Amino acid sequence: MLILETVSPLAAGEAGFPRRQGRPYLPGGALREAFLTAALAYAIRRDAAFAAEMRRLVEHGFRGDAGGLAAAMEEALLRRQPELDALEFADVELEGVRPETVAVFDRRRGEVTGSLELETFGATAALAAGLPPELETWLSAAARSYAEALATAEREALSGSLPRSQPFYQKLKSRVLKQAAWPLRAGYWTPDPQGGRFLALARLESAVGALRKRFDAAPLPRRILYSPRAEASLGWLVLRKENG
Repeated sequence: MLILETVSPLAAGEAGFPRRQGRPYLPGGALREAFLTAALAYAIRRDAAFAAEMRRLVEHGFRGDAGGLAAAMEEALLRRQPELDALEFADVELEGVRPETVAVFDRRRGEVTGSLELETFGATAALAAGLPPELETWLSAAARSYAEALATAEREALSGSLPRSQPFYQKLKSRVLKQAAWPLRAGYWTPDPQGGRFLALARLESAVGALRKRFDAAPLPRRILYSPRAEASLGWLVLRKENG
């Protein structure tokens, strides 16, 4: 069994957490998406041929919007590594969900441009099952690599406008990401439809240019949700084994 432990407030969407018989839960699909996003970035980093395929997809191979491109990248990942399709998680029941006002930070403008009233969760919860044993080590490497890259990029983006966020990122990078087997970014932490999937392209210069020209996007989402109460961006969590 795995334990989900939040590192910053976790949200599911503007409408709040879904409920079953009045009890809130995090949809298992949110954890699947988080793992696949990390796996995509790791596969691009480790496999030059796959990186070239993704670059062609962004530059001319896909016609549509940013959300559609993100979905096409996931489909390509699952064709490359069909074993990842076995990643399925049951919905995670939550105790202690609370309302919270969070800020919407716009990277391009370098400022907070609004606020949202969300339900957030900040505690631990048990998952009904664990990861496929044959994927544990690879997914740990992928999750660590992606979380480190995302934390670095986001810390730089927020440093000038939200200086009070910096202790959180320092702790995240110096302690949390080094100790956790599976650090993840999950749930509703950006309103941008591609989520954090385009960070996988950050090292592919021509792909970054195509993202801007063809999709009006960048490796890091334009909008990031930030909790003034926690002085942290939303959605950081770790999974750990119950006895670890």
